[in-house]
Amino acid sequence: MNHLAHCFLSFGNEDLLLGNFIGDFVKGSAWKHYPETVQRGILLHRAIDAFTDTHPATSKSKALIRPVAGRYASPVVDVLYDHLLATHWEQYATEPFEAFAAKTYKQLNKRSGEMPAVLQARLPQMLAGKFLHGYTQRTGVEWVLSRLSHRMVGGMDSTTLSQLFFSQIDAFSSDFRAFFPDLLEMAKGYSV
Repeated sequence: MNHLAHCFLSFGNEDLLLGNFIGDFVKGSAWKHYPETVQRGILLHRAIDAFTDTHPATSKSKALIRPVAGRYASPVVDVLYDHLLATHWEQYATEPFEAFAAKTYKQLNKRSGEMPAVLQARLPQMLAGKFLHGYTQRTGVEWVLSRLSHRMVGGMDSTTLSQLFFSQIDAFSSDFRAFFPDLLEMAKGYSV
């Protein structure tokens, strides 16, 4: 899962959110240098990634895009599933998306000084662009896929990926609905 799901699966807990948000940028055992409640968020981030990578439903989605995404199928599915979470928001969330996003932006901004330097540098632009909102629209998904393609060795055809996803969105949605309740249940264990 990508930014939206990691933020959502922090369940409004600011320390958990901070850890979950910085998880990709805290390597090895460096997580031990953070307060215990933030450590839980970093470990939650890692658990979400591992759970997502091994779930049978996400494997089906990866198989659908592998002809275009190749070895990058896993991170691409993460982006696509964030769009599906935004699309099916009311099925999983108790608060409206706008309220969730505003609260999340505020919490992340408040804790930016505790983030790794690379995120401290990126966060103002992310917040100004309302990065969580990008997952709610096709143009936002296409933008994220394009950025992802530019960062990958050899790149990938993000336009074809987007066309494939939106032309088969019912199949991807079916996989997502089979997967996300399981992920939600797993993640809840970190919030207590």
